[in-house]
Amino acid sequence: MEKWADSSDDETSPRDKQQKNSKGSSDFCVKNIKQAEFGRREIEIAEQEMPALMALRKRAQGEKPLAGAKIVLMETLGALGAQCRWAACNIYSTLNEVAAALAESGFPVFAWKGESEDDFWWCIDRCVNVEGWQPNMILDDGGDLTHWIYKKYPNMFKKIKGIVEESVTGVHRLYQLSKAGKLCVPAMNVNDSVTKQKFDNLYC
Repeated sequence: MEKWADSSDDETSPRDKQQKNSKGSSDFCVKNIKQAEFGRREIEIAEQEMPALMALRKRAQGEKPLAGAKIVLMETLGALGAQCRWAACNIYSTLNEVAAALAESGFPVFAWKGESEDDFWWCIDRCVNVEGWQPNMILDDGGDLTHWIYKKYPNMFKKIKGIVEESVTGVHRLYQLSKAGKLCVPAMNVNDSVTKQKFDNLYC
């Protein structure tokens, strides 16, 4: 039962723990890496609800069409050849066991449920501020990652080839940057796509 436990009673901050996955990597920060097996089962269940994405992954992973892309997202993009790093889009959205499963798979994940505001920004910074790693795409939900890179790492921001934003708030922030003449990279408003509008507003 220990694998299933959330360990939320453990008051030690994940930032203060030295954890390693089974491959010896410590390029992540999650609540409890021991939850990886349970999280992997949750991912497999979720994949059954995404037949189109799974079919795309199976069809294209041999070609690695995203080779060279350095993105902040995850497994399907990784299977298609991208290098991905991930931080949560808000302090409550992370499933600790799924974050552990991704970290166990070798993804640099910096997120746990119930982060403080300071933790949240620390995780975003650890996600992007890596020596020898320059992101060239941002997949954002809320605009915090884009905003952080723009404000703290302007030279890194200028080398980004594209931004995809899927929230109303994040799109609003992008429009503000654009109106101020400061959005120097292409950005795509996924929030207003027909697919997302139907999914969020009609089918949910």
